[in-house]
Amino acid sequence: MRRLTVFSIAVGVGLCSFGQSFHKNSWSYNLFLGGSSMLGDLGGGSSNGGFGVTDFDLRSVRPAIGIGTSYNMRGLSLGTNLLYTRLIGNDAFSQSESRSIRNLSVRTDLVELNVIGEIRPFGRNPVLKRMYLTVGVGGIFYQPKAKLNDEWIKLRPLGTEGQFINGSSTYSKLDVVIPYGVGYKFPLGESTTLNLDVGIRKTFTDYLDDVSTVYANNATLAELSGSTAATLADRSGLSLAEGTQRGGEKYNDSYFIVGLKFEKTIGGKQTSCFYDDVPISSKRRIKRHQRRMFRR
Repeated sequence: MRRLTVFSIAVGVGLCSFGQSFHKNSWSYNLFLGGSSMLGDLGGGSSNGGFGVTDFDLRSVRPAIGIGTSYNMRGLSLGTNLLYTRLIGNDAFSQSESRSIRNLSVRTDLVELNVIGEIRPFGRNPVLKRMYLTVGVGGIFYQPKAKLNDEWIKLRPLGTEGQFINGSSTYSKLDVVIPYGVGYKFPLGESTTLNLDVGIRKTFTDYLDDVSTVYANNATLAELSGSTAATLADRSGLSLAEGTQRGGEKYNDSYFIVGLKFEKTIGGKQTSCFYDDVPISSKRRIKRHQRRMFRR
């Protein structure tokens, strides 16, 4: 009898380890609430066009909201999310003297649609198993604006860096982003979690803030695009010469998304012989019973 019991347990464990067939896939839905901050050419820290957390400015953080859905498998989820935020850049927030003199500011409304994979690589580690890594691809629609006489003016159609002077076109409203990050799930119940989600968006544009290269000839810009374009292109009050550096085109712009995600799982349940859904106290009793059987 003892041999039969040992053999049965060994076969059961082997089947679980090989197939993991007792895990049912599931769908989940989420609501995200958090904040965003842009790493661009405007505002930031004390550096001139730095790229990284040292150029982060807390005063530029604005709300972000999103919804999404995911298909969950063992150790992996694949989801799509729709997110809206407003990115802010303001040279008045910077400690850099050259940025303060430049005196530019921007407000960029941004909508992001992405597909993100969520990887849970830490298995059954009691602490790390709820941590996850994210990576994916997405698209954004963005609209930079600047305030003039209490009115928010769309900057893209103005060609503030002289895009229309030589007959060329301005930058696109659309761009590709690569979202990646890390998160941690805090269980709220049998099928709900509250996730702390930290993400970075790598973009392929340097115009989230409408600033990238050099100043155009301001008189020519005024003649071609109007006085509003000329005013918003150079707000230093110094009438800066054509070709003077306006932005830092060495780096593309990026932005942070940080917040809390309320996630609800529907369908699917882990009922494997590793007793994922069994209370801890019951798991301990089962393990003690198994050890006693082996000692007999």
